[in-house]
Order: sequence, then structure tokens, then C-alpha cells
Amino acid sequence: MIREAGYGPKLVREFNELNILRFIKNDGPISRAELAKRYKLSKAAVSEIISNLLELGYIHEIGMGNSTKLGGRKPILLKFNPHSGFAIGIEIKRDHARVALSDLNAKIHNVDYFSFKPGASLKDIVKQVYSYIDDFLKIDWVKKARPIGIGIAIPGLVNYKNGKIQESDSLKKWVGFPLKKSFEDRYQIETVVENDVKAISLGEFHFGAGKSVRDMVYLWVGDGVGAGIIINGELLRGISASAGEVGYYDVGFLVKEKGYCKLLYDEHKNFGDILSENVLLGGAKRGLQGSFAGQLDEKKLSVDYILEEAHNNNPLALELVKEYGFLVGIICINLINTLNPELVVIGGQPIAHDSLLLKIIKDQIKQDILRTPSRIVKVKKAKLKEDAAIIGAVALVLEDLFYNQRLNIYKYREVFRN
Repeated sequence: MIREAGYGPKLVREFNELNILRFIKNDGPISRAELAKRYKLSKAAVSEIISNLLELGYIHEIGMGNSTKLGGRKPILLKFNPHSGFAIGIEIKRDHARVALSDLNAKIHNVDYFSFKPGASLKDIVKQVYSYIDDFLKIDWVKKARPIGIGIAIPGLVNYKNGKIQESDSLKKWVGFPLKKSFEDRYQIETVVENDVKAISLGEFHFGAGKSVRDMVYLWVGDGVGAGIIINGELLRGISASAGEVGYYDVGFLVKEKGYCKLLYDEHKNFGDILSENVLLGGAKRGLQGSFAGQLDEKKLSVDYILEEAHNNNPLALELVKEYGFLVGIICINLINTLNPELVVIGGQPIAHDSLLLKIIKDQIKQDILRTPSRIVKVKKAKLKEDAAIIGAVALVLEDLFYNQRLNIYKYREVFRN
């Protein structure tokens, strides 16, 4: 990352400047003297950097701190200015979209939501997104702030160079639409397009359950299944952007030949097919027509109803959740044994946040033959819920500047110095 920006004194100065800005952002309010001490840079060099950051508006002087034990002048404290820049986060799903405005602390200030019919033109959806962004740009503090970027989270395999969906089973009409170019042409703001589960994973890593780890797998569960993989603090995308597509794991042998999941399994080909809320409801109806007759009210059937009854030890509901949790647990075991992460985060639609389901998943993981990784790994519920994708989209924009361990001086130069 650093080498892309060139060499020499200018690079060193910008490197120090971004590091000092990060220190103030993460540890402020802080004084010049404390910065020099902690960053091991001369007071003169720190003062020069601080003068520049103050002039550019990225930090504030906010008053006096406490004197040292020896007395003397009270130091002037410096604080990061999160309103010196802004990011736009966008989530586009099959039938709805969310558009959010964030400051440089990844704090969401405005969120707008709109729905549309499945199969709607992506071009028309983008036009509607424009209207919300146009309104954001009229806000007083935004007018004075510097645009950092636009992040877009969307289903499908993404071509990162051109910002287009290159493959999607369920959104074929959206394949090839120039998302990145459309936003950059209109707003002249760098735009990053990412698969929605990978974006959510990044958000959960930086701002949710994964903040304290370096290796994490996020497993999205609900209407299908997918994974986001973080290795040593970096999102793993893969050569074809398909890393984490665990929904395509074959499910037939495990379920059909071994006789597992008799309520849920109905000749499904892969985990993405069987791990859906519709299949869960179908399994409930199958159970009511068989040995579990009368144990649930068919008129009330919903995922929430099944979960509620499972917590009440209703035999049919409990069996459905056990089968669902068993399948999710098998995927977790495969990921744990392959990647050996410190943390697995379970998130997605409401079913993924259920405490009973999480317990079943954990119990399944403990039964893994390879004991060491399954005992060491932590399994937690996701912290980010309905805003997970837009926070992830904002993380796409901000991570290189403020959250990645590697400093992207090239991006800093482009965004902050121009």
C-alpha cells in the first residue's frame, strides 16, 4: 500500500501525518507533547503536522488538559473532527434498498429506506438512490466536509475493477450494470462495490462482534447462507471474488445417505437451498402431516412462531430448529477446520440471532472429530442487525484510512491532500 504512493521525504511526512491523525482519532483528546512521546517523533515535527491538520480542519483544539505533577503550563488538547469528511453507505437487496450518511467515525447520521418489486431495473433503483444522496449533500455540515467515498453492498459475485455484478443466480438482470461508473460519473466520488455478505463481515469485524480479533468468519444465515472471511485483519475475496460462497456446498450425501434432517430435506442440492426460511416452514407442514400432527397451529406458521414454540419445548418446533442448527453447525465445522479462525460470528435474518439456535450450533461444533480448533474457536451472535450492510458499506470506504493496520498513503493523499 505505501509503495504505491512513491518514496522520499514526502512519503515519510504523509505517513507520519496519517499516523498522527489516527492517534488523535483513536486516543484523543490528546496533547502535542503526549503525541510526540507516544509516537516517538520530535515535538517540532509533531507541531508542524498538527498545524497542517488544524488548517485542513481534520482536528480541533478543544481546551486545556491537566498539568504534570511538576506543574507548568497546561497542554492544549487536540480532538479529531469526524465531520471533516463523510461517507455514503448503500445496501441494495432483491426488493429494497437502504441509503445512509456517515461521518468519519462511522456514525450513521441519516438512513433512508425504499422498497421495490423483485425484478426491478437496477438502473431505476440507482436513480432513486441518487435522490437520497442529493438530499444528504444539502445538509449544512456535509457541504463543508470532504467526500471520502461511496460503498455499495449488493448480492452476487462482484468484479472489483469495474464495479459490476459478474454473476448472480437470482438477480441475472442486474449482471453487468455499471454500478461503480454510474455513481462516480454523477458525483465524482470514488465508489466501491462489494458483495453484501462480505461487506457485512467487514462491518462486523471493525464495528461489531469482531473488534478484538484478527481472524474471523462471519456466517450469514436466513434466506440462504454465505460467509465472509477475515484473515489477519484482511477481507479475503479470492481470485474470482467467490471466497465464502459456502451456500454451494453439496448437502445430498450428508443428509440423504445418513438419514439426517428428515423434516427439512426434500432433495435439496446444496446448503443454500435447504437453509431458507421457506424450507423451515415447509418442514413444519411436513411434520404436521406426519408423526407431529397437531403439535403446531398451521394457521400461525411463521419463523418467529416456530422459534417461540421451540423455546417452549414444543417437539415439532424443537426438531425443526435442531435440524436447522445441525446444518449450520456442519458448515461452521468445515470453515473452522479449513481456516482455523479465532471467532465465528453468526448473523443474518432474525433466525440467526436466536439464542437456542446458537446453542445448537455450538453443541454441533463441539462434536467435531478434530477437537483442538473446535474447542478454541469462539462462536457469537452478530452485534450489527438491520444496519449491518450499510455499516459494512461505510467500512469499505473508511477502513484503508482509519481501520486497516496497513496505511494506504495513496488513498490518504488522494482524499485528504488534494
